[in-house]
Amino acid sequence: MDEADHRAPDGTGDAPARGRVVLHVDMDAFYASVEQRDDPALRGRPVLVGGREGRGVVCAASYEARRFGCRSAMPMAQAIRLCPQAAVVPPRFEAYTEVSRSIRAIFGRYSPEIEPLALDEAFIDVTASLAIFGSGRRIGEEIRAAVRDELRLTCSVGIAPNKFCAKIASDLRKPDALVEFEAEGLAAALAPLAIERMWGVGPVAAAQLRSRGYTTFGDLQQAGERQLALDFGDAGRSWHRLSLGLDGRDVEVDRAAKSVGEEETFPEDIVSVPAIEARLLAQADEVGRRLRAKGLYAQTVAIKIRFSDFATHTHAKTLASPTDHTHELRDAARALLASFAAREWRAVRLCGFAASKVGESAGQLPLFDDGKREKLARLDDLRDRIRSKFGDEPRVNRPR
Repeated sequence: MDEADHRAPDGTGDAPARGRVVLHVDMDAFYASVEQRDDPALRGRPVLVGGREGRGVVCAASYEARRFGCRSAMPMAQAIRLCPQAAVVPPRFEAYTEVSRSIRAIFGRYSPEIEPLALDEAFIDVTASLAIFGSGRRIGEEIRAAVRDELRLTCSVGIAPNKFCAKIASDLRKPDALVEFEAEGLAAALAPLAIERMWGVGPVAAAQLRSRGYTTFGDLQQAGERQLALDFGDAGRSWHRLSLGLDGRDVEVDRAAKSVGEEETFPEDIVSVPAIEARLLAQADEVGRRLRAKGLYAQTVAIKIRFSDFATHTHAKTLASPTDHTHELRDAARALLASFAAREWRAVRLCGFAASKVGESAGQLPLFDDGKREKLARLDDLRDRIRSKFGDEPRVNRPR
């Protein structure tokens, strides 16, 4: 993604581990690039992915469209005014998710230490892999080559001693670039950068910083932590540490997953309850597949509904016994939605399905099971083998 990582960098005051090498891999105009790859008629043309009708917004803009000022999250009507010759393509989230899995598989060849941020970007800690592959730069170049050769897409790679600097590096020369920050001389390399590249500095904070004469990372370095704390409080302290390239966050890999979930934000709000149910059932399918792939069973399931006014509701259900069966997950999603929609409903901008309280045991089989769970296991196994061989199962009349 081209947007900044908006999660607070806990532990930024800690110095990075010696010899640590972190990659940030960011796909270039991901949704639009997938559309151009899959439809030769779109190649070289400005492409806008999103809804054209009503309050449609741009999910992604190709680099050809960005030259006209189009960008993601812009109202589609405005983007079309800026670039009337653009091709407007509805999003295909199933396709993007499948490509994202292939991208993660490429990352996994070089390190298990992967922290996904979205479908199109991730951090990879390759420190332990250097003995095999030689350097972070070599790994970054091999990842770029694999993405290009195998998926016919491009990505930008940032390499640095920590996540914050790797994230900045990947964005400096997009698209299709590799930028590396060495540990030695890191603060000096960051000094010329504009403050807008700083984590946590949006338009309002940037205006406040500039009004006080802080325009670059170097200005923040020279001001010192004490002065910035007087000017901006805790944010000032954080900005000073980050301006020096200090970020002690680990690449977060959830080996013993506490939950497995899927969620989707819609380019346009959806009012239809059946349409939301279809999305939740598809998410339950994917959660079931992921549970079985990890050898995990979930005791609790939940749905998440966010309305157009951003009011968010989560409703959970504890199952009689832990499960990884798609049929049981789908039944739970359907029941939770029906119960909630009967009490309150309006236009929905996001929905999600999650399974939690996971473990490696299915627990004690219920009495009088009569072989039901064994039949479900065979059905799931067949479903997974079909998917492995042919890809996603076709979904008839699945709403977009």
